[in-house]
Amino acid sequence: MTSDIANASASANAKANVDSAAAAHTYEDRLLPGYWVFDGAKRAFLLDENCTGYFGLENHGEWIDERVILERLAIRSIERFYRVMDTRDWGSIIFEDIKVTLGPHAGKNFVINGSVLSRFADGKVKQATGYITSTSNTFSEFIAHEISGDGFFSWDAATNHLRFSESYCFLLGYDEHEFPHNMEELTMIVHPDDREIMDIEHHIVESPAYGDSFEFCVRLRHKKGYYIWSIGRGIIVKRDSDGRAIRLIGTLSDINLVQDNFENIKQLLYTDTLTGLKNRSYFQHHLEQWQEESMQPISVIYADVTGLKITNDVLGHADGDILLLTVTEVLSSVITRPCDIMRLAGDEFLVIMMRCDEEESKAIIRDLNAYVEQHNEIPEVMPVFVGFGRATIGEVQRDSLHACIERADVRMQQAKEEQRESNYAELKKYLEKRKGRPVSMRDGRRLEYMSTEDRKKMHDRHADPSSSGGNAVC
Repeated sequence: MTSDIANASASANAKANVDSAAAAHTYEDRLLPGYWVFDGAKRAFLLDENCTGYFGLENHGEWIDERVILERLAIRSIERFYRVMDTRDWGSIIFEDIKVTLGPHAGKNFVINGSVLSRFADGKVKQATGYITSTSNTFSEFIAHEISGDGFFSWDAATNHLRFSESYCFLLGYDEHEFPHNMEELTMIVHPDDREIMDIEHHIVESPAYGDSFEFCVRLRHKKGYYIWSIGRGIIVKRDSDGRAIRLIGTLSDINLVQDNFENIKQLLYTDTLTGLKNRSYFQHHLEQWQEESMQPISVIYADVTGLKITNDVLGHADGDILLLTVTEVLSSVITRPCDIMRLAGDEFLVIMMRCDEEESKAIIRDLNAYVEQHNEIPEVMPVFVGFGRATIGEVQRDSLHACIERADVRMQQAKEEQRESNYAELKKYLEKRKGRPVSMRDGRRLEYMSTEDRKKMHDRHADPSSSGGNAVC
């Protein structure tokens, strides 16, 4: 199986042809799922047109060095890439939420999913393949997630040889040598009522006029005689001079497995990996639900952490993570009523409280501030400073959830501004105590928090580059 997929794309000139309508693809078309193959020996990817579009590249159908792809991803996505591709820590199923930083989709999140087909002796991936899709596409939320149990296949037109991964043979109860080895044999285990659907694949194989990818739903016969519903997807990776496919790769997914794991998939898609809270994807997908009449009144709390960047810069990201986890503890400990607590971005949190009126939300804000004050009175612990803002739908005419969140955000900013000077002074004391030296709050906040003596030391050090005493300002 692995060698077939590798050979299917072995030439750097093996380009996947596209139909004549490709140039007219709309923005939505480009957000269709894309297919990818990874070759561990080359440390390179083979991407179809949709994939290359996601990353702002044009050379689909050619091997692309992994560094070209990684430089377009957020640091966290790069770290997770190496965790998956260079170790066995996370098994052979790939399911990752990634963020693109360059190209036309910079700042957007995507879901990458697939399977590791084989590994080298040292645990690094030898061959892997799968899909990538936008998190805003419903494809990313349901059947398109390739999960445990998927079967990968390749087909060679020259020999009419068809190979399936061992997992799918096992799913249907066959030994590998018993499973269909060509298209005609495969058709024989397809339910008679579904064989006409297979014509989709045959048309695509014969001509690029029908495109280069396909998807169909069929019932395949288990060795014991019953049928299993499956979703088949594939892509043409090479055609001959007449346009006929000579190499095809794809997947078969057991729909029952997809349904059984749907809730687990949503959990992965909607969960912030650091805090365990719900994430921005969850927020975006549940906006309509919160606006239902049965959920009213809705109150929201917007929270923003003070000093996360300077904490990361001075103490390191491990301490920054502790700070975020402490804020998570504050929100989860105080707000025990039904609600959705989300981490929207690095230092921003949002709480949606259903059937919560204005008075109750004000009481919760008081409790949150009290909890933070009590925490900061504990000796030797990292202090936590958070700005909280609240709002309730109905405070103004023609109110909406978006407007309500904006009001909470504005009130949060006002609260932070009122506490800014004292909070940064306290944070500076803590950081200097930890580091044993003066610390500049140079993270876009207030340089004036440096004392006159600290400023003089910093000025002298800049004036004399040879000076490198132990009290360097960071």
